[in-house]
Formats: sequence, structure tokens, C-alpha cells
Amino acid sequence: MHLKYLNKVVFSKEDEIEFNNLITYYLQNNISLNELCECYLTILNDTLEETKFFIEYGHYRYNKFDEVKNKIYFNEKYMKKYMIGLALSSYIWIAHIKVRKYFQNYINSTNLNGNYFEIGPGHGEFFVRALKSLKFQYYLGLDLSPTSCELTKNMVENQVNDLIKKCEFLCKDFFQFDFNKKADLIVIGEVLEHVENPLVFLQRSKELLNENGEIFATIPINAPAIDHIYLFSHYDEVFDMVKKADLKIKHYEYFMANDYSLEKALKFKNAITMAVVLTK
Repeated sequence: MHLKYLNKVVFSKEDEIEFNNLITYYLQNNISLNELCECYLTILNDTLEETKFFIEYGHYRYNKFDEVKNKIYFNEKYMKKYMIGLALSSYIWIAHIKVRKYFQNYINSTNLNGNYFEIGPGHGEFFVRALKSLKFQYYLGLDLSPTSCELTKNMVENQVNDLIKKCEFLCKDFFQFDFNKKADLIVIGEVLEHVENPLVFLQRSKELLNENGEIFATIPINAPAIDHIYLFSHYDEVFDMVKKADLKIKHYEYFMANDYSLEKALKFKNAITMAVVLTK
């Protein structure tokens, strides 16, 4: 079944070059093709298991951070597989492909400069793209997972060399870290579904934003995964949360798994990724 899906994936020339570069990077870091396949199959199979649970019960398996933190974020072996598998999915899963390109277009078109904060950089995909844009003077990657911090830092060191002097990577809790700067752009890529109270997370992000700054966030809706603990079941819930956080939506877009229409995805509770650009 998955082979049938993979045969439908169309690579542009740019996609092919970037994907080959990603594979080459991992190979150079002593991760074999067999291991890369294992990483991808780990996230694929675990997501399928969580999808079965979601279809049967109508909710995610976990809803507390304590239920997943040691299983995922502080489990170095699993977290590494999970993050690498996610990085590969950016070139394989339809919604992830479209989100990757949407973020690249956003970074290319923005006039923002100054300080770039990314909360939960994961495998480093967005962080590297933002850094290569050369638009910001300072880049901060903050993540709770030591494995994620290390993966992002390693990818940056490999791909942008001396630009790493502009970067700081911290393995800290977003809610407890004492920031000494404000941001012109805060990127929150598929993070809000990992926290128990995403509204508080957005409110905290707003506090860290310069007056004319923006927040770029991607938010999965009806998208079960092994560490997703907050269920957004409709895009209206995202609009309501943004309003409660006293933020304004500048742009938004939907990206559906399996290339469904938005209506079909909502009807069958199929995964949707919503991308939003927020301002004060």
C-alpha cells in the first residue's frame, strides 16, 4: 500500500538535489541507508498505529506531557530515529512537502530581520533554511530534547559552516527559560500539539515578540502521532486560540494529507497541517 503511495510522489529537480544532499549528510555522519530506512519505517509504523487508535477512540492516546517525555524526548535512541524519520518525510509525505515549500517561500519573501527564534527546531530543517536566507543577525534554537538540540546543531555546522557563529542552541524549557532578547520572527513548527496548553505557549511567544515581529507556526489538526498530546479537531479551534492569545492572523493555509480536499479531510478526520503567520 505504501509503495503505491510512494510511486505518486513527484520530485522537482530542486527536491531531488535537496533530498540527495540530506541523504549524503546522514551517510557522512555514519548513518547507513539501512538505518535511514529503519528511521523512516519507525515514524511511518508508529504513526499508523496512532492513527488506528485515533480512528477507534476519537482521541489521541496520550494527553499529558509526563506520559511521553521519557518515552520520546529523553529517549536518545528513539528520538534520533524519530527526528531523522521526520526529516525524510519532508520529501515523501504530501502535506510535509507542501509545508516545507511554504516555509521556504515565506522566508524568501519576508522583510523581517534582527533576531530569529525557533522553538522546537526538531531535526533542523526550518532552522537551516532560515539561516541560509541570511536575513537575521542572530538565530536561537531552543528545544527541550537534548537529542533534537544536537541534531539541529550538527546539521547547521555541516551545511552553513561559519554562519554557525550567528547561532545559539539551548536545551531548555521554553516556559522556564529567561530570554534576554526579543524576536523579530518566532518559528513554532509542529510544536503546539506537543504541549498540554498551547494557548499559554502562544501567549508566552507573544511576550517575546518585537512590536512588528511575526510568529510562523504550523499546527496539525486530526493528526495522531506518538507524542501528540493536544488534539486540534477543527481549524476553528486554531482561530479561537489565536484570538484568545490576542494575536492577529496575517496569513494562513491548509495542507491535507493524501492530497484530500479540506472538506473531505474534515469529514473523515484525516490529517491537516495548518500554517499561520501571526502578528501582534
